[in-house]
Amino acid sequence: MYYLPSRPKAAKEDVSNMKRLLIALLLSYCGVFAIGTHGNAQSLKVGMTSKTLFYLPFYAAQKRGLYAAEGLKVELILIGRSDVQLQALLSGEIHFATLNSDGVIVVNEKGANLKVIAGVDNAAPYVLVGGKAYKTINDLKGARLGVSSLRGGATSILLEYMKSKGLNYPKDYVMSVISGGTTARLTALETGAIAGAVLGVPYSDIAIDQGFNRLGDTMEVISTYQFNGITVNPSWAEKNRAVVVKFLKAHIRSLRWIHEQPEQATELFMSEMAVKQPYARRGIDYFTKNKIFPIDGSVTLDGLKVNIDVQFRDGVLKEPLPGPEKYADQSYVRQAQKELGL
Repeated sequence: MYYLPSRPKAAKEDVSNMKRLLIALLLSYCGVFAIGTHGNAQSLKVGMTSKTLFYLPFYAAQKRGLYAAEGLKVELILIGRSDVQLQALLSGEIHFATLNSDGVIVVNEKGANLKVIAGVDNAAPYVLVGGKAYKTINDLKGARLGVSSLRGGATSILLEYMKSKGLNYPKDYVMSVISGGTTARLTALETGAIAGAVLGVPYSDIAIDQGFNRLGDTMEVISTYQFNGITVNPSWAEKNRAVVVKFLKAHIRSLRWIHEQPEQATELFMSEMAVKQPYARRGIDYFTKNKIFPIDGSVTLDGLKVNIDVQFRDGVLKEPLPGPEKYADQSYVRQAQKELGL
């Protein structure tokens, strides 16, 4: 799917629709990193992998008018695969990507220059869930597991967890890519298309209550991890620093609201993502009590070090390993925190 970048509103009332369309197409063709205007609000496009609890802070900021309060009009765009989202960011079709830091490490090692500037999910609360016929991890030998991509993010976590239990890819199991995040993997599990998958909280609870089998908690192996973060192309971000900081101020206010108003956050989770009680409240409580959602929006550099170690074991990085600062720039979120008086 291709997304046209935002375009300025025509200054003259007699400009035809055709002319505006041609202008938009030219901007798209040139790959311009432009911020359009919508009235007095600045338009931004944000890529997301799935509409799940992992991305609730963005929906909260949108629904509660936190972006509007900063003079921003934010469009949340669902892009089911992280590699596609990265390409959309590199080409300027979106202004912010919200994906796992593993993908940033991979593309940067291939010559790109992206930076994680704020945290969204500073851990990866995944549970390995097996089909009804798969009652132990050893039962998954020779089976098909559902993943969102063949490397990085939840897949790296799955590989590490399976390795810790004595099962190695590709010798002991196969993987099938299923776009759309946790909810898509849950659907594939329900239809029998896969034998198992890692599912995020609280979707893992839903699956287990349906009779599927809990095979293990991946946080036993990787408890600290920079999972989803807000990622930018620095060449665009530095030219638009004020806008980036405004976006992060809304993001931080949204995170703080979820932590401080769990009941209201639960209601939003239920209405936006069709998750019913008691699962919705369980998810909110888990993400706040375990600080999955960073209340101040910071990146966890200790977690990013784990990402680096995982990518080293996957063969993406070689020694000497770089520090986390190679892939992160917290100056934007620090400025946003300062302007909010934190």
